[in-house]
Amino acid sequence: MVSDEIVLAVEEVYAELEKHLEKIISHTRMKCLHLCNACCNKTGIEASPIEFIPLAAYLYQTGQIDEFLIRLDESDKTGYCVLFSPEAWKNGEWACLQYEKRGLICRLFGYGYRLNREGIPELVTCKVLKEICPEEIAQARLLGIEKPDMVPLFSNYFMQLYSINPDLGTTLMPINQAIRKAIEKLYFYYAPGMEHE
Repeated sequence: MVSDEIVLAVEEVYAELEKHLEKIISHTRMKCLHLCNACCNKTGIEASPIEFIPLAAYLYQTGQIDEFLIRLDESDKTGYCVLFSPEAWKNGEWACLQYEKRGLICRLFGYGYRLNREGIPELVTCKVLKEICPEEIAQARLLGIEKPDMVPLFSNYFMQLYSINPDLGTTLMPINQAIRKAIEKLYFYYAPGMEHE
């Protein structure tokens, strides 16, 4: 699969997920606080490189790659995601600098489910959501029990990405390292003088 096809395939998974999440949000009424950044404001977030192939392609296509790599080197020193902007709320913006190109983990956290030992989907959400909307969280948890086929499972979406490119979808690593690997994967495709359609 060539790079453009990988980008499109990942974006198709994300488009499907967004529709899935809209249904869950509509059904449960769970909603993040406006401009909240609690889930991003931590170190130790892990992801797989394939999650950031669309971001890498976008950075190359828009000529932002060199500036971004400098920021990535700086972020490596802190352990925070390179896309995290803790001061963005002051400008009325969300904390992710590339929200449309964010990874799968960023899309699912708060609204995704994992299977427990009994094979029942359990909601994986944040402390803030648990505090601000306990009734909605209770409804979302019940949904996993009563309608398990309706909920977005982490494992299902990770497997969809894995099936696009197993080499990029197998290993979880610190988020900045995953972003760097995605950028490296597309280097020869976007390098000056390389022909691609």
